[in-house]
Amino acid sequence: SRGSGSSTPPLARPSTAGEAFARMVHAVELGRPDEDREDDEEEREGLLQGRLGKEEEEEARRAPRGAGAAGSVWARLWQAWSRPPGPNSVAPECLRGCVAYSRREEELYLPLRRIANIPYDAQEPIHERTLRQLFAAARSPQEARELPAGKDPRWKELGFQSEDPRTDFRGGGLLSLQNLVFLAEAYPERTARMLREAAPPTSSGSGVAEYLFAAACINISAMLVLLLGLNSVPMMSPVRSMPCPVHAVARKNVARVVAALAASQRDLEGIDASMPPAREVLGELFSSAIFKLHDEWRAICVRKPNATLLDFGDALSATAIALERFLGSLRAPASRDAADATALSLLFEPLQKVDPLHWQTRFLNQLARCRSGALELACRACAMLAQLADEFGLLWFLRKRAGGMEL
Repeated sequence: SRGSGSSTPPLARPSTAGEAFARMVHAVELGRPDEDREDDEEEREGLLQGRLGKEEEEEARRAPRGAGAAGSVWARLWQAWSRPPGPNSVAPECLRGCVAYSRREEELYLPLRRIANIPYDAQEPIHERTLRQLFAAARSPQEARELPAGKDPRWKELGFQSEDPRTDFRGGGLLSLQNLVFLAEAYPERTARMLREAAPPTSSGSGVAEYLFAAACINISAMLVLLLGLNSVPMMSPVRSMPCPVHAVARKNVARVVAALAASQRDLEGIDASMPPAREVLGELFSSAIFKLHDEWRAICVRKPNATLLDFGDALSATAIALERFLGSLRAPASRDAADATALSLLFEPLQKVDPLHWQTRFLNQLARCRSGALELACRACAMLAQLADEFGLLWFLRKRAGGMEL
């Protein structure tokens, strides 16, 4: 298993827990049992069309008030310029393909966007079962069966701020809980080791790098939601200097990985496709980010022996810098190789080698932002030039028609 450090591909591992997890995710997404999903494809298409329609409405509202009437030339040119590059952009593929999601990628992201905006609800049975699933993975199934429904001091041993973990999920929602479950089930040994090192030395922990493990995981989950632009409402960023979202090229790189994984699940036989591709990719990215955060905090504790939780923000900031650098250089595997032994879990390992304190890392981040911004400006310029050509063609037609009427 991956928890023991072997190279078994994540898509080929036994999926008894994965299938149950996937059924729970689909039930949350669609609001009904998984056996009643005959109209799933139609619903996803409708959601996609609705999302694209909302984007067009937002672009129309961004038109300047001083541009005159809604149908004026300047208003239409401004709308063409301010429209973010999308699958229907008139820009060449060599530009659009670097910064804009394809229609297929948008469709694959839809379930993830929905879950990212679902708050944790203690009255929802599915949410409560997922919380108990986390306890079973982090502690033991026997303890989970005996766990009381309300508060319990053992939750604090997992790194929550109080004996009731439900209050901690107010900032991260259901997705942060699902990410924690993914980490504990996919990497049980590494999770147990990090919990021991993060626990206070007076308890069962070693106190090597004491911090609130579960609370830190919720912060990392919120960080990834903001970096990837999955939130539909404003959220508090764990790191003030972090770009929200990260530049378009980095987001496109992640979308390519999701699309490659989806293609491999569709084309190859014998692959565990019980978990949606976007959830699988985010789960692996989240796990790698937690490993990086833990290592950065340990390094800070070594450099500064008297470090306290007030210094933990430095570890979060370093992780955000490393994530931006890594996502900006991420390359998707070929579709035929997306499910082999070196695929998903190994794809995110280079994140651990990024040095966020090195000047080159910050320089390359700035360079990637400039490149991404230039590509977006080029796409917007193509859209405005296309609109300008349409306007001139329309004016020429009207003038020719007016001239004919005078004659």
